[in-house]
Amino acid sequence: MGNRSISVVIACVNRLPSIHDCLIALERERKNFQVEILVLCCCQDGTAAHVAKHFPDVTLVHFPRRLGIPELRAIGMERATGEIISIIEDHCIVQNGWFREILAAHDKGYQVVGGTVVNGSVERLIDWAVFLCEYSGVMPPIPDGEVSGVTGNNVSYRKAILDRVDESVKKECWEFFLHQELSKKGVTFLSASSIIVSHKKEFGFWYFMAQRYYYSRSFAGMRRKRTSLPGRLLYCCASPLLPGLMLWRMTRQVLNKQQHVGAFVWSLPLQAAFMVSYAAGEFVGYLLGSGDSLLKVE
Repeated sequence: MGNRSISVVIACVNRLPSIHDCLIALERERKNFQVEILVLCCCQDGTAAHVAKHFPDVTLVHFPRRLGIPELRAIGMERATGEIISIIEDHCIVQNGWFREILAAHDKGYQVVGGTVVNGSVERLIDWAVFLCEYSGVMPPIPDGEVSGVTGNNVSYRKAILDRVDESVKKECWEFFLHQELSKKGVTFLSASSIIVSHKKEFGFWYFMAQRYYYSRSFAGMRRKRTSLPGRLLYCCASPLLPGLMLWRMTRQVLNKQQHVGAFVWSLPLQAAFMVSYAAGEFVGYLLGSGDSLLKVE
């Protein structure tokens, strides 16, 4: 199993120490495996120099200007030499056995494999609120077996299947649309609960409010390009319903999993605010397009 090659692609848009902790964990886990780590960095604060100095075995590509996360990942996918390409965020910490479990999952014959995400920032309520807002659907427990979709920050693909997807989808779109294209090609997705990353990042309230807006506007703008005018108007009209619908879905996920119920209850006022910001972003995105929102998502 160790002779199989894996390329880990990381879009680096957050300042230190996030990427340092991420790479330390990968270096610890890569022993006995044929691993290539690619960091696509557009930080202008010395992060790239830090990576080059402390992680000489990492393939570093530094850009002098801000690029969107999908484009950074697409460049990494193109440069990757591994048979399997794994995507994580620059503030995710891989857990014990990560490479081993990825290979074992792909050995079952699946082209796309997704894992689970746990919270690595547990001291503050705001960080719990952010984690549950983003990852309640993929936090443990998750099913083992075929699923309709997987997370975008703990996912691996066979390179051959990615090569069949139009480059514009990989460069200009979030993983939702990439996975949509793969589904159209008959690809099935495997969920593997043993493939675990820890999401470790601290957030401020207004920072995450802005991030929710930027992400949802960019997402809606991407969908807008693929939707007729009547469809766009329908999405715009439905945007005010999103806070209630998304909060209900999150409540069901937390209660069904019986995980972090207390943190969820205490964070409900924050969740409500996050959902309003998300809905506002979608409304503007469907109405006016993405603007430069994709370049602001971190």
